[in-house]
Amino acid sequence: MPTVKIQYQPHKGQLAFHLDRYKVRNRGLIGGGGTGKTEAGASEAIGWSFENPGCVGSIFAPTYKMLKRFTIPKLQKLLGVTTLEHSPFILNYQKTDMKIELRTYTLDGELRPSTIWMVGVDNPESAEGMNLDWAWMDEARLIPKFEEARQSVQRRLRGSTLGVPLDEHVPSNVQGFWVTTTPDGPGSELHNFFENPHTRNTESKVYRMSLYDNQKNLPSEFVKEMEQTHTGGLFERFVMGRFATVTLGAFEFDYAVHVEGFNQYYRPDIVKSMIYGVDFGWTNPACILPIAIDGDGRAYVLDEFYKSQTSEEELTDEAIEFLEEHGMGRFYCDSSEPRTINEFRKKRIPAYPNKTKRDDGIRELGGRFQHAGDGRPRIYISPKCVNLIAELQTYDPDKKVNDHATDGLRYGLMGYSPPKQIQASTAKVKK
Repeated sequence: MPTVKIQYQPHKGQLAFHLDRYKVRNRGLIGGGGTGKTEAGASEAIGWSFENPGCVGSIFAPTYKMLKRFTIPKLQKLLGVTTLEHSPFILNYQKTDMKIELRTYTLDGELRPSTIWMVGVDNPESAEGMNLDWAWMDEARLIPKFEEARQSVQRRLRGSTLGVPLDEHVPSNVQGFWVTTTPDGPGSELHNFFENPHTRNTESKVYRMSLYDNQKNLPSEFVKEMEQTHTGGLFERFVMGRFATVTLGAFEFDYAVHVEGFNQYYRPDIVKSMIYGVDFGWTNPACILPIAIDGDGRAYVLDEFYKSQTSEEELTDEAIEFLEEHGMGRFYCDSSEPRTINEFRKKRIPAYPNKTKRDDGIRELGGRFQHAGDGRPRIYISPKCVNLIAELQTYDPDKKVNDHATDGLRYGLMGYSPPKQIQASTAKVKK
């Protein structure tokens, strides 16, 4: 029977979460940026799988691409491999079905594979019919209808009847549910389930982590920049890991109109041109947004790449993938990184620096959220763009923080020159 050695040393905040693996049914690992939330969630999934050979669990993320960009790399890192196919602990990895079968054994040496399904909440039907022993929801804050998704997932926690506990300290026929996420505000569905004293689930517990819990594993520049750029409610959320109120955004953004309207109005056959907005970053996330433009100049944001500590190679690879998926178009980029723009061009990515004024871009973007003469806004956003949506809900033009996807959107739209009759030249940002 092979020995499983996980490349992971939990800090104090993560350890408290792990120690309650079979004691608390619903666990919320709530932390600021850089606290190791996803790493802990992935370690928990592996631990549960090996301690219960034959069990069935599922990892849920806001989108399929977040699984690809964040969850799978964490699993690979923990297992000490560059690809899951090369791990001696993986019996079978089906990329198309997003299914992993782990090489797990009972105490008497019987091979009884544990199964992990990976599901993007943007494609929830792929989880229908599962009987689960455990479920993990990563970045739950970014799931637009958390309560609805949570109930759907927990209905599947019926037990697979396949898992066999490996040790006497592991109870039989037990189910577990945990989320890992940065917090949002008081009164949210996430807050109401885990922390609101009047509504919280009595079988739930919050495990809070601040940025400082993981400080020894983070570059000092990262910690310093997080402290300097996050104030008030944003500091409480993204540094201290607390549920906190943040001022409502300056744009007239309405999820019911601008996001739910995307599925109603967007069709590939209406696209007349493609553009891409790019904001560079290292400590802060880098972002690429593919934006489709129809014959009336209306914009449809189709998807997003959003990730901190992104190498130039990874960023160019993502840009090429978007070009292959959505079609040729210019990339209008953050002008502060001419070197990265040149790297794009070396890979034949048509990249151009944004040369427009910030205030003009904010007015243009703000005007697009307003209703035009036909009774519809000039922009719709795919539900896949979970980070962009989260930013738009709290965007403050007076504070250059938590605005990376918004900046990318501004660069792309200002690079595109719409027909004169639909320009929102008089649009004003709502204060």
